[in-house]
Amino acid sequence: MDFIIAHLVQVLAVTGLILLVVEVLVLGASTFVLLLMGIGLLLASLSMYLEWIPTTWQWALVATTFYTLLSGGVLWPVFKRAQKKPQHTSVHSDLIGHSFVLPQDTTPEKPTSYRFSGIEWRLITQEPLTKGTLVEVIHLQVGELFIRAKP
Repeated sequence: MDFIIAHLVQVLAVTGLILLVVEVLVLGASTFVLLLMGIGLLLASLSMYLEWIPTTWQWALVATTFYTLLSGGVLWPVFKRAQKKPQHTSVHSDLIGHSFVLPQDTTPEKPTSYRFSGIEWRLITQEPLTKGTLVEVIHLQVGELFIRAKP
């Protein structure tokens, strides 16, 4: 225990770095608790190193708490903004406009599949289409081609 008190600045810095590494590498920055605590420990260590506060365990506890809450308050808007859902943009692909002959009948209620470029695509249509109809791709999503009869 005497070693920790004698080297309190270094112990706080190393503990803060360990918490940051665990948060980022092990937990993938999913819980920000260890991140904020690590920042608080590093700032408390820096304050003691620069002799802004006395090097005692009581001040270490107070400073770590203060800096953890302060960093949480400062970083909260950043974390909140990072969690906003991204806006969906339409997909631009070379497949849009691709024409092919429909291999089997398809309806909006019963979509069929079509193998193209090594991928099994589900064909989505707004109107019933019969086998042998020339169709074109008008839109696509992951694993789905939206098609219509080619005029």
